[in-house]
Amino acid sequence: MERQTILLISDMRQVYLAEILTKRGISVRCLDIRNADNTLEQLEKLKQFLDTAEMLILPIPVSKISEQEELNEILNKNLINNTPVLGGCFSKEQKELLTRRGILFFDFMEDKIVAEENAVATAEGVIAELVNNSPYNIEGAKIIVTGYGCCGRTIAEKLKRLGARVTVLARRREARKEAKQDGFYAVDFAFGPEEAMGAAMLVNTVPAPVVGRLIIKELPKDAYILDIASKPGGTDFAYAKERGIRADLVLSIPGRYAPKESAYILDRAIERFTLRENNEEKM
Repeated sequence: MERQTILLISDMRQVYLAEILTKRGISVRCLDIRNADNTLEQLEKLKQFLDTAEMLILPIPVSKISEQEELNEILNKNLINNTPVLGGCFSKEQKELLTRRGILFFDFMEDKIVAEENAVATAEGVIAELVNNSPYNIEGAKIIVTGYGCCGRTIAEKLKRLGARVTVLARRREARKEAKQDGFYAVDFAFGPEEAMGAAMLVNTVPAPVVGRLIIKELPKDAYILDIASKPGGTDFAYAKERGIRADLVLSIPGRYAPKESAYILDRAIERFTLRENNEEKM
């Protein structure tokens, strides 16, 4: 029986990725989990197809599969050792499970090239969210960006080019130094409450509770908080609501705003991964 790449579809990125892989001559079997009510049914099908799987591609993040315990059981009991597993943001438990079983896996979001290319789509999506949900123009607005990794840096740069007055809050001294070298005003989170005064928008990229009561308390009532960090985000959403400040957790932005471009990013990563593994096998 022909070996196939099994692709779990959680958003339009995987739909386009399936088309791209098929055009490259790869046999793809898709399992659609966009309707959470069908997840268990699709995971049951996954069990049946794994014995002929050339590769298993999971969503970004993998946690989009609502039935995580069932998925982990399948990875443990049904996956054969020569089937590599690709996905985004594997949990610590999943990484340990796959490592223990000797199964090769690749986390898209830990790949530097993917992170850098995804940051562009993320930043453009962030701008779209700010335009749609803030009562203010970006040009001339004071905007706080928390974190200065790939996403934080790219978001800050694009907002600056649109005329925003960007302040970077970063925990690491090295990150603050880099932000300053790039021309931004950058301070530690200890100065967050002071910087929050008069800020029209705040974009959080840090997957930790960094946008808390002290910062939110000083934001104007018509400020807008956009949190794009991994679930549950880094914002005290309950306190923001209590203060009457809109705060949204928006995940998987590349899949929302640039799904086809994001699919090409994933396809290139798969090609690099496959080429690297083939070269290592020949050595």
